[in-house]
Amino acid sequence: MEVRYFMEYGKNQTGLTIIEIMMYIITSSIIMASVYNAFHTQKNSYSTQNNTVEIQQTVRSGIYTMTREIRSSGYNPTRDANAGFVKELPDAPGKFSIDYSTDDDILAFTLDNDGNGVIDLNKAEQIAYRFNAGARKLERFNVEREEWEAVAGNVDALNFVYFKQDGTPATVPEDIQYIEIALLVRARNAEPKFTNTTTYHNKRGDVLCASCTGDHYRRRLLTTTVQARNVRIPS
Repeated sequence: MEVRYFMEYGKNQTGLTIIEIMMYIITSSIIMASVYNAFHTQKNSYSTQNNTVEIQQTVRSGIYTMTREIRSSGYNPTRDANAGFVKELPDAPGKFSIDYSTDDDILAFTLDNDGNGVIDLNKAEQIAYRFNAGARKLERFNVEREEWEAVAGNVDALNFVYFKQDGTPATVPEDIQYIEIALLVRARNAEPKFTNTTTYHNKRGDVLCASCTGDHYRRRLLTTTVQARNVRIPS
């Protein structure tokens, strides 16, 4: 009797129908799609936040480094060192030459940092910054090595505007008293679902990067005006 009972019990068992299997597959697919979409959305949000933080850190670091040194340009406690803005660095002749009436992405200056009355051959007293468009880098010249070194990467524009004491444009290094700096930095990675619609200008309204509008990179523009407080005002 016991054996017949189990045989009869097993004989009455039925499996899942095709409809039930299909419903199970559809339900599972919906759940997996929801999980994937949630994960993908969270990943995109995390990537955007990382890009934003990286951009902000880069542009602030670049501006801070430049403004700190530019404020000290022309430091000359003995009045013997003839420090100030220059077309080329004293100990790097021929490496570059700046025309301040036309060049807006490079500058150079000297200072008597140790107060010994002369401009020494070291990177603390002979300083230059430029934008390397090909490498997308903000660079600082190392006069001891006679080479440009990277300060910040993923840079789309660096713009300098030079002013006299009265606020009019300065075209020669001796007249420079104020400098307007604009630094434009982009994210390391593009975001396919993001389209940049911003056109970036300096404070005078000049377009800094015509090719930056319409792509998929997030950017941050930071501008500031620096007074070269140690440079002697021309008489």
